[in-house]
Amino acid sequence: MKKSLSFLPVFMLLVFPFILPAISQADASPTLVDYIFCNGNIITIDETNPLVQAIAIEDGLIIGLGSTETILQDFATENDTTYDLDGRTIMPGIIDGHTHYMASLFWLGDTSNIYDAQTLALANGYTTLNEKSIDAGELAWIQEAEQNDQLRLRVNAFLIYNYAWLENNESVLVGHWQPDLIPIIDNELKLRIPGFKIYSDGAFGNRGFPAMSIPYTQEMIDTWGIINPYGDLYFNQTELNSIVDSIHDRGFCVALHSMGDRSTETVLNAIEYALNGSTNDDARHQIEHSSFIREDLISHAISINSIHSVRGYFPTYWQEYYADHYSDERAEWYVNRYSLPGLGIHSYLETDFTWNNYDEDDWSSSRNIRPFLHLWGLVTRKAIDENGTIHTPDPWVAEHEISVEMALRMMTIEGAYAVKQEDYIGSLEVGKYADLIVIDDDPMTMNPDNLKDINVLLTMVGGKIEFQLSSHTFPTPYTNGTSRTSSVLWISLFTLFTSMTVIQRRRKKK
Repeated sequence: MKKSLSFLPVFMLLVFPFILPAISQADASPTLVDYIFCNGNIITIDETNPLVQAIAIEDGLIIGLGSTETILQDFATENDTTYDLDGRTIMPGIIDGHTHYMASLFWLGDTSNIYDAQTLALANGYTTLNEKSIDAGELAWIQEAEQNDQLRLRVNAFLIYNYAWLENNESVLVGHWQPDLIPIIDNELKLRIPGFKIYSDGAFGNRGFPAMSIPYTQEMIDTWGIINPYGDLYFNQTELNSIVDSIHDRGFCVALHSMGDRSTETVLNAIEYALNGSTNDDARHQIEHSSFIREDLISHAISINSIHSVRGYFPTYWQEYYADHYSDERAEWYVNRYSLPGLGIHSYLETDFTWNNYDEDDWSSSRNIRPFLHLWGLVTRKAIDENGTIHTPDPWVAEHEISVEMALRMMTIEGAYAVKQEDYIGSLEVGKYADLIVIDDDPMTMNPDNLKDINVLLTMVGGKIEFQLSSHTFPTPYTNGTSRTSSVLWISLFTLFTSMTVIQRRRKKK
């Protein structure tokens, strides 16, 4: 009997090194969270931690990022909400820095179901819309949707200061905003009001034409019905200085529509006047379009740190027309906006989307809602015409191609920066909102020619899944079952139990 019991100390010495760590790990129970996505390729847009495999989400926020092993060890879910990405890619949700998505629904009278109306944006991966032209009617409509919990994505509304057209060759001011109106920039709200939108020059037709420092050709004047050979500047320098300064003093940022180089010069001067020697890092004044921008104006933009929207999709199929009808100088100004991101200027994606011209089958419009078509355009400078023909850029256009990484930043964190939300959205970091999308390919490694064909499988806003592609089987629960810690514990305990049983039986026989 003593001989059989003498085995027990030796056995315990062999087994306890396995049991004790397992018990210790089991006592440190994983934190329960709402969602875990693991085994993936997660593009964070965080330069200090650019790629991870797994993400944990609780109460709308990201609370863990890292390897699949680490996240599954530290966190757990109930109700089968640990999802296996199976190598798929997650990235931050798309931020459209200049859109008219919501406003144009109101313009068209399509206000009956605002909840469903957001589906197209979510299906394309948008989680934030920076609406760059909101009047009182649109604002009240969106505010009501927020109060009724019908906003499924984030909206930053820029209130219009003046309308986008001329009457008797004069700008038409909006006079109904209360003088004591202040910004609404609470990041817990889906709807924020960070700024005002000012139209500084024309665009086409009854809006007048971009204000240029060189005159339009006689052919342009005759063909387009141009009245002012140098285009139409809505406010002179003194007027615009006063307007921007007054809005700045009330704490709003200002987004200024500016297409012609003469307009952009006036706008940059007005921003500098309002800043009065301070930095734009806090004010975040921004210029929309910058359609014709001279090199000296780029230098001015760098000096005051202005922010600029850049249309992702350039109509390369018209490049020969531009080359034939514009002087070399004017043509160069026309594509200079695409050099801004590479020069360190804060530049965000503008789609300028409106429902007025939406056609699901049209891939030619530069105001297309498809974000990955814009990504393809930014990276390759290619475009598709109405007949489906892909046009390759000529050298004067191609020189402004940018990297996928830079373009993705324009589509995410830069749009957040423009509305002072870079600490809350725009990248996947612990403590930020879980605004993310799952896509079916990796833009960082795939053939750039195929970027336009990326599909969105899932869109999450604030930790809530707002869109899932119905024709796809993703997401599927992670089925690895028991964790490594509990496996070690149960194997060790089973071994101990079996060994003790054998010893006990031997004792009984003796």
